[in-house]
Amino acid sequence: MKLAVFWLFIVITMSSIITIAIMAPGVIDDIRSGVLLDMEINQEMLLIMAITYYWIPLVMAVVSITLKDSINRWLNIIAGAGFAIYILIELILNITTVAYLFGMLMDISAILVSALIAWYAWKWPKD
Repeated sequence: MKLAVFWLFIVITMSSIITIAIMAPGVIDDIRSGVLLDMEINQEMLLIMAITYYWIPLVMAVVSITLKDSINRWLNIIAGAGFAIYILIELILNITTVAYLFGMLMDISAILVSALIAWYAWKWPKD
């Protein structure tokens, strides 16, 4: 149950970053012109964002409470560590491009929780 709540925390954190970023001056105008953080907005970009920000964490929340322990453990180790790395890359991009403090705070929170997911799954009693 703890891991499922952590995954839901990540979904809410990612949603918060997007919601607050839209309020930053000029962002809506950039989106209307088809650009986000100096990248062209296209279907592939939106699909990647949907999968990484929402789909993977939501699926992992369900997986965390439904799968058998051994499979659940390894999926959470891999997904938690992978997500921590992904968000670390996002944090670096945030620092080097827009430097939104709220984004950095949310990214750091998501990195820590993703690392906690991998840690708790790693420490999970083996079958």
